Amino acid sequence: MWSRAQSSLPTNIFNFTIRYLNNTLANKRNLYLWKLATTPDCSFCLQSESLLHVVAGCKSYLEQGRYTWRHNSVLKFLAQTLPSLQPSKLYVDLPGYLSPCILTGESLRPDMLLSIEDKCLYVIELTVGFETNLERNSQRKEIKYRPLIKHFENT
Repeated sequence: MWSRAQSSLPTNIFNFTIRYLNNTLANKRNLYLWKLATTPDCSFCLQSESLLHVVAGCKSYLEQGRYTWRHNSVLKFLAQTLPSLQPSKLYVDLPGYLSPCILTGESLRPDMLLSIEDKCLYVIELTVGFETNLERNSQRKEIKYRPLIKHFENT
């Protein structure tokens, strides 16, 4: 399923992903190292503008809602791509989609639920950005949704 989604990425998104993974995007620190900028500092908060800073660490970006916009843009892309898996039912925590809360209640708010043939339910929690504690957060989210998964396994 993920290979199919990856192969359908537009070329510019795929290229961006490769450059992101290799830390060769044109952030201020890289431009400074490449002698294409006079300072490595962020234009918004004046901290050193590394890849981590741009994707998850700038308080000015957070206040401007840039991280939420990026998260929701990726979630929308997935929501538009995944319905091609038939037969499936998709619940997305975005306006215009069935809310995951229909199945989970208000106490849990996963970004997305994907039900395939009423036999398999995928709980999708999207983390966009530079995740420095990915394993710990993955374990935390697994524990968070374990009761929900058990509930649906027993029905």
